[in-house]
Amino acid sequence: MTLDSRLATVVDAARSKKAFRIRLVDVSQIASFTDTMAFMSGGSDRQNRAIAEAIEDALKLAEERPISREGEANGNWVLLDYGNLVVHVMDEETRRHYNLEGLWSTGRELELPAEAHPDSEVRS
Repeated sequence: MTLDSRLATVVDAARSKKAFRIRLVDVSQIASFTDTMAFMSGGSDRQNRAIAEAIEDALKLAEERPISREGEANGNWVLLDYGNLVVHVMDEETRRHYNLEGLWSTGRELELPAEAHPDSEVRS
């Protein structure tokens, strides 16, 4: 099963800013307010904001804008709410403390697309 293009866009944008521990969880059967949760980490508040901005910019190209964006000022946890997709960009301490992935552990983990490696690109 391949990831839908919207979620692949989120993963690609996050990876472009060196996000790590990226996870996508389908919570459509257990949550009433969203279908998918995206979790990822950055190494600093500045990086978290850059990851969130890259995701927002990439989805704007598909004419999607978040319903809300929170945590920008502090940066240790930036949340982008797209309705049926909620993106959490957190530093590792915040991620461990709130353990949202544990809260939604009965959701279905979605497989991430393989990372593109420059060495594997076809050259003409």
